[in-house]
Amino acid sequence: MRINRAVALTVIIIVGIMLSAGCGAFRKPAPQQKPNIQVPQEPMPTGQEEVNAITSRLSGAADSVPGVNSAAVVVAGTTAYVGIDEKAGLEKGETDRVKRDVAGEVKKAEPRLTAVYVSSDPDTITRLRRIADGIAAGQPVSSFAGELTEIARRLSPMP
Repeated sequence: MRINRAVALTVIIIVGIMLSAGCGAFRKPAPQQKPNIQVPQEPMPTGQEEVNAITSRLSGAADSVPGVNSAAVVVAGTTAYVGIDEKAGLEKGETDRVKRDVAGEVKKAEPRLTAVYVSSDPDTITRLRRIADGIAAGQPVSSFAGELTEIARRLSPMP
């Protein structure tokens, strides 16, 4: 019995050593830290004329998407809110495609944007048109911050 205990204890010790030594070989190396290189991005303009020019350009980009009758665009910082009046008779799948296409065209037209919200809801379109008219008349975007936050809460940014 003593020999069996000694043999069993020796086997357990050898297996334990092999397991602890073997695990080191399967450890993954620590991931290499990539340098955090960011391309400096030109900030969005805040001047009334420049913002109006960007808004007009983005509206034209949204209007150019097949299936869109007209678009209302509001730019607040690096976020664009787009309300689109779609052509009648579009199915649900087509509506989603049009929204994705509009978001893509808007981002392509202004690469400094970080988020684009697109809606085809008539109430949202009316609100965005009113906000756009107010900004074009000289009111600051900040005076519409609460309403834009409410619109953003209802929508998801488009990819």
